[in-house]
Order: sequence, then structure tokens, then C-alpha cells
Amino acid sequence: MNFLKNIISTLVALVIFSLIVVSIGMGILFLGTSDIEVKNRSVLHIKLNGVLLDRSNSSDYSFVKTAESNNSLISIQKALKCAEKDTLIKGVFLEVGEIKGSLANVSSLKRTLENFKETGRKIIVHSDGLSQIGYYLASTADSIFVNSMANIEWKGLGAQLMYFKSMLDKIGVEAEPIRVGKYKSAIEPFIMDSMSIENEHQINEMLHDIWDNVLEDVSKQRKINIATLKNIADSLGYLMSDEALKFAFIDGLKYIDEISSCLDVIVGGEANLITVESYNEANKKNSFEESKIVVVNAEGAIVDDNSESDISSVRYSKIFDDILKDGDVKAVVLRINSPGGSALASEKMWRKLKLISSKMPLIVSMGNYAASGGYYMASAGDSILAEKNTITGSIGVFGLLFNVSKLTNEVGVKFEKVKTNQMSDFPSFDRKLSKNEKNRIQEGITSIYKTFIERVHEGRPLSKMDVERIAGGRVWTGNQALNIGLVDKLGGLDESIKIAANSAKIKDYEVLHLPKEKNPIEAVVNHFSGESKLRLPEPFSQYNYMIQNPEFFQTFSQPQARLPFVISID
Repeated sequence: MNFLKNIISTLVALVIFSLIVVSIGMGILFLGTSDIEVKNRSVLHIKLNGVLLDRSNSSDYSFVKTAESNNSLISIQKALKCAEKDTLIKGVFLEVGEIKGSLANVSSLKRTLENFKETGRKIIVHSDGLSQIGYYLASTADSIFVNSMANIEWKGLGAQLMYFKSMLDKIGVEAEPIRVGKYKSAIEPFIMDSMSIENEHQINEMLHDIWDNVLEDVSKQRKINIATLKNIADSLGYLMSDEALKFAFIDGLKYIDEISSCLDVIVGGEANLITVESYNEANKKNSFEESKIVVVNAEGAIVDDNSESDISSVRYSKIFDDILKDGDVKAVVLRINSPGGSALASEKMWRKLKLISSKMPLIVSMGNYAASGGYYMASAGDSILAEKNTITGSIGVFGLLFNVSKLTNEVGVKFEKVKTNQMSDFPSFDRKLSKNEKNRIQEGITSIYKTFIERVHEGRPLSKMDVERIAGGRVWTGNQALNIGLVDKLGGLDESIKIAANSAKIKDYEVLHLPKEKNPIEAVVNHFSGESKLRLPEPFSQYNYMIQNPEFFQTFSQPQARLPFVISID
């Protein structure tokens, strides 16, 4: 009887779920067919909150699309680029929430806003409180207004890394690392209780380079001398609204409802706000161009397994194969936002990318991170562009195994083994590595490192000696990478697409982004079928990747070309 009830319940649930999906699909269809009119005296309304991603996460589908929805970098830049030529758009209203991380993407958006300003139209910012990165973006505007209770963060940059060795010692777990590159710091949190001299040196230089860029830009745009900016960061850390007004960080104190009168003045009448999403929909055109430039968005960790949330060698190799078979594709732009990952997966995708570059122009555009395995992939490109605040380099390899024999002994777990050969149980987590095993792993890691060096040497105008000098796992900013030859130019995705078109000698083309984002129905199904994941709150959110992906530590036993996931810069 219970069996029958379960079957009936399941069928009813399926029917209800199907009806929901069909209803949503019909709603989307009707919404999609409605015409969106861009009125005269329109103001493009951009709302930003959280991390500024290249593309929105299509698996996190919102049932109600409003101005509150987070916009992606690509969608905002598309709207601004179109607005530059649209006489109906009289200005931009940028509503800034708690922006964090994504400094390179913020720099890219900042540059796009500056291009819009060159048309002579105004940009107005309002916020209830600005993070340091949020203020860096806001400084582009003609006018910045905040709530009277708002604070503006201004404290300089810092990097925080957590170290686990003492904790591992207490629970009876020993980390056994093998690495090539004295700057390869991803394993340090597991084998040390404090930062190495080499790691402290590279992070210190990286932070000062990024901070100098921020100071220079803000000083220029807000007419505040750099000495004053440094003094505020040293002595105050944040500004209350009256202090921000005193130091010319902002232009006035206003509630959000008072901004409309400012916008009315700008447009010379009653302003009509239009969201990024609505504006892009209004300007949506069906392309009939035969020539295509494909932008491959590679975001996340580089992994061997098939995965939709990371840069999977299985998934992306198929994408690259499909590009090679498509005669209409004339150029490819590889957009990388990755701290690296599996060395094997990086090599597989490097090979596919080299096949593409032998057939057509391949331009690499670096986002926030394009380091280690991310740079491995990038080295296949004809030209590499980065933001000045991009984190890149980290040319090095490591492996990390854990010995939990002390822990298992203390809890009373015993292991019995039968082996045909001395290394039959290698690698094993219930004992230390033997000297021979360590040597074998070191030989393998060194071999991969040499291959990594060779890939960079092949792809860049650098001698092997030059590559070895700037490798060693050392992390560089985009600005530093330009000076040492790891990248060719500072610029964003739009510029990379233009270079790709010029290299392919095409003027009329369609830009296609891959992997394709899920359509709303697929996203809804994914939302309901996906498992809920444990998430740590701030300031520990940088560790969520490890918690949500238990295989994280298991993959460390395989050669890795990656940055540590636990570095946080703010």
C-alpha cells in the first residue's frame, strides 16, 4: 500500500512540477514578445551589489527580474557601449551597493564608464555605503551622493591567509608537500604556521602595485592629492558622510528618493529610468552575419572531471572541438577568470587551444585571475591582454598528500595490507611517504614544471632563461606582467574582440559567447534539482569552495598548477 502511495505521490509531484515549468515558460514567452521602448530623456540605471562577474550565474534564476538583479560585467558594458551612440540616453545612474572582490573587472567597467563620459553626458552615483572597491568605481562619476548615515571605506589593501599546520598537528594529520617554485604558496597553509619570506615579498609587491594604481586613478578623478589619500588610509580607515564631504570624496548627502531631481536636471525634464536588462532587450538584434568571433568564457577552477561550475577539460575540450569544426568561426577570444587547477587538464586544453591558434587568431583576455593553470592555457594565445589589476603568472607546480596515521591510531582504526610490490599501496594516507616515493613524485612534478616553462617559452617572446627567472610560482599583477613580457597589452574584453577581428581581417561579424548560458526553464530546473550547499559567512567565504567540493583535497595528490583558494585581498 505504501509503495502505491509513493508512486502516486511521485507522479503528482512530477505533474505539478511540469505545470510550473510550462507556466514559467509561457510567462517568459509572453514577456519576451513585449516591445520595450526607449523613451526620450532616458537614463541608464545600473545597480551593482556583491562580486562583479563576467557573466551572471544562470543557475541562480530569479523569478522576478527587477532593477535589484545583479548585472554582469558583459551585460553592463554592452549596454554602455550601445548608449554611447544612443541620443535617447542622456546619462547614467549608478546605484552602488556592497561591491567586493573583482578589482580587475571593476577596473574594466570603470574604463567603459570613462568612455561614456567622453560623449559629454553625466554619470551620477548614489550609495548607502561604499566599500573601497565600490568607491574606486564610483570615483569615475561626475557626482557622488550618499546617505547621511553612510560610511566610505578607505584603508589601503591587505591580504589575509589562514594557516592550518598547528590544527593538523593537534588532530594527527601531517601534510607532505612536493613543489617546484619557491613562490608556489598554495600548500603553505598546510605545512607552515606563518607566511614564508618569499610569499610575503610577492604579495607585498603585488598589493603595493595595485594600491598605487588605485591611488593614482582616484587622485586624478576626484582632484585629491595622493598624500591626503594615503593619510586617510593610515589614520582613519573609513570616512563618515560628513568627513567624506569635507575631504571631497563625495559631492553631497541625499536620500535615494532625492536623486530623481538631479536626474531631471541632467536630462532637461522628467527622467525615465531604464535598466540594463531592459535596455539590452530593446536593442537586441538578430544577427545574420556568417562570420563569427567566439568568446569562450573560462571561469572557475581547472578540473579533470565533467563539471558545469568549473573549467572542465571534458566540457571545454568539446567546446574547442566544435569551434574547430565550424567554418564560420573566424577568430576566438579566450576570456579567463581562473586561479588554475589540474596540470593535466591545463595541458589538454592548451593542446586544443594550440590547434585553434594554428587555424585562426586566438586572443586571450584576462579577468580578475588568470594564474598558474590559467596562465598555462593563456600561453597558447597569439596575444594576451590583462587588466592592470589582474592577478596572473604563478608559473609553478605542486602536489600535496596527507598522512593521517596518527589520527587513525588515536581513534582506534587499524589498516592491514597485502601487496605484491613495495609501492603497491602508493599513495596511501595511512603512512608517510618513503624516500623513494617522494623522489618519484618530485621527478614527476619537476617534469611537469619543465613542460610548463616550455609552453610559456613557445608562446611568448621570451627565452627559457627569462621564463625561468619570472616563474618559480611568482604571482604578478597585470601591470607587472606587462613589464616582464607575460602579457602584451593592458585592456579588456571589448578590446580583445577588436584585436581578434582585425587579426582575422573581418569587419562584419557576430560575437558568440560559449558555454551558452542556461535558458530560464533550464535554470529553474537546475535550481529545484540542485542540492543546497553549506556556505560560510564573511570573512570566511573564501573557504566555501573547499567545503562545497570535498574532492578539493583529494585532487591535491595530483600535480596542480593553481593559486591558493584562501587568499583574500581587500
